[in-house]
Amino acid sequence: MTFRKSILLLIGLSTIAALVACGGSSHTTTPPPAITVTVGAVPASVATNSVTATISATTTDTAGVTWSCAPAPCGTFNPTTTLTGADTSWTAPNVPNAGVTLTATSVTTPSISNTSAAIPVTGATLADGTYVFSLAGENANGNGTGIPGNYYVAGVITISGGLITGGEQNFTDMQHDKFDAINGTTNGGTGLSTIASTTDGNLLITLVTCTGATCPAAPDAAVGAAGTETLNGSILPLSTTGRTQITEYDALASASGLLEPQDTTAFTTGTPPGPASYAFVVNGYDPSGVCGCTEAVGGIINVDGAAGTGTISGTGSIFDVNDDFSGTTLAGQTLGSGSTVSGPDTFGRVIVSLNATFFSTINLVGYIVDSSHIRLVETNDPYNGTLGGVAYTQASTGNFTAASAAGTYVVGVQGFDSTPGVLQAVTQLTLTAGAGVTGFVDYNDLGISSGTAPATSPDPVTAAGYTVDATGDVTIPAVTDSAGTVSYNVQLYLDGNGHALAITMDPSDAVAGVGFTQGTGITSTSFNGSYGLDVTGDDSTAENELDGVGPVSVTSGAITGTVDLNWLLSPGPTYAATAVNGTIVTTTAGASNGIFTGTISGVDAVNCITNLTCTNDIFSYYLIDSAGDNIAIETDENQLTLGFFLQQ
Repeated sequence: MTFRKSILLLIGLSTIAALVACGGSSHTTTPPPAITVTVGAVPASVATNSVTATISATTTDTAGVTWSCAPAPCGTFNPTTTLTGADTSWTAPNVPNAGVTLTATSVTTPSISNTSAAIPVTGATLADGTYVFSLAGENANGNGTGIPGNYYVAGVITISGGLITGGEQNFTDMQHDKFDAINGTTNGGTGLSTIASTTDGNLLITLVTCTGATCPAAPDAAVGAAGTETLNGSILPLSTTGRTQITEYDALASASGLLEPQDTTAFTTGTPPGPASYAFVVNGYDPSGVCGCTEAVGGIINVDGAAGTGTISGTGSIFDVNDDFSGTTLAGQTLGSGSTVSGPDTFGRVIVSLNATFFSTINLVGYIVDSSHIRLVETNDPYNGTLGGVAYTQASTGNFTAASAAGTYVVGVQGFDSTPGVLQAVTQLTLTAGAGVTGFVDYNDLGISSGTAPATSPDPVTAAGYTVDATGDVTIPAVTDSAGTVSYNVQLYLDGNGHALAITMDPSDAVAGVGFTQGTGITSTSFNGSYGLDVTGDDSTAENELDGVGPVSVTSGAITGTVDLNWLLSPGPTYAATAVNGTIVTTTAGASNGIFTGTISGVDAVNCITNLTCTNDIFSYYLIDSAGDNIAIETDENQLTLGFFLQQ
């Protein structure tokens, strides 16, 4: 090829390449479509600390969206990142907010997002219906010597159109046994009960009593503050029924308890319940009570109807008594003939009359919550004690065995010991048929606690074995820690539906409480989300009671929230929106047994309120289930505190 031909060939190829580069090809490159994000339907309004209906966003971003909200505090999301069309649950903030907006943001292109309309967050409310309330605590009436003493109250209120329309209650302390109507909008009288929300999102319920069973009548001056009780409540965040942790929130008394929706179909007015059997526990003061002399009673009541509807023959019934005043423990007591349960009134109120050698006769008022449980308060009777508690309906009668009782139980108890006084404990007990008992315990009486004793916290315990009566009465003798410094005897009363009521049978203490079968699936991240917190305890100086309720959030091991606190006989004595902070240490060992440790700051009354220097008090958290519900106990000696973290 000549040089001239080579030059012409190169020029030709260059021309072809240039034509291609200038668009001679028929193919074009289409840019990707713009990412879109659209937030789905949101509620018109929500109540504080409630979990809304699930919310979703649609997006063309295959990586999904991340969720955020404003203005703070505006709540939390679970999960915080979702794919297109997938749901997230938004938990409203702890306090009211004029308008919260929810924003979904593209994961791939954060500059692209979509925001919902503003959602008003309103104060807590209760739907129309009937509710059972119950409280246990201390009031200033005491025994007439100026020393505070135990009291118990249980009753029913009805709500219609956001108003309290009526109700009734039974109240007992060391000087009074009272049955009063509650003055509502349909009752007339000189004062009306009310329900409202607080600025920090809790409920505020004012109950005005009428002396006696009917209104109108003057308020009962022996109850509350001149006949009026003020209750502060925090609705549990996952409750769809209005289940609420409550305290008494006035100068006369401090107490903790629950307000629960009543299932009015669970009873028929005038027709005694049964045949059915109930596991029950009550505790308080005995008839000779002076401050620090307590009693715990538990057992099984079998309403067999052998001598007619509502009669209790004694067959299949058993109970145990621990009288700290006399140092007497009486195990395996029986009920005599003539024991009965009355037909309920229109509010589900029954009278359980028990005849026994030790008691003579004891009368317990029961307010039926639903088919599963009844709240109890002692009323006028020859025994003349001051007792309160609960009864749970058993799943079956007289069919319990060592095998059916096997399992792991988490139990929180409180009462008194001989030195120095108030005692709290939380224990986890694993019962294995034919192989004994293992578990852990934490305790505190302001003289010694599991956090300051030589043993570790939580303190491992064992027992050689356990026995089970066919009624569901479980005896666990000599539960002892590894150091040999702690030993206690336990009675459990099983309902077969996941509850284990408990008392101790020790001559040096008398404590009682409610326990639960520990669920499965607990992991190191189970204690996470939104909870209602109830704290109950006693200060470290005069051992005066304190109680508080409020919403808290747990995120990645950090606790934040508030409680409305009542500290009996303190200058306040109420302290609204008290900040609560804390930590949770979740270890592999804790995940395997469901017991974590950590701190809580904000509920130590002497340090936070009197000394104005809150301390990080040491706590153990005994988980009940995989949702993180738990019973917490303070294990230092700054204060006595039991905490109940519940979701629903």
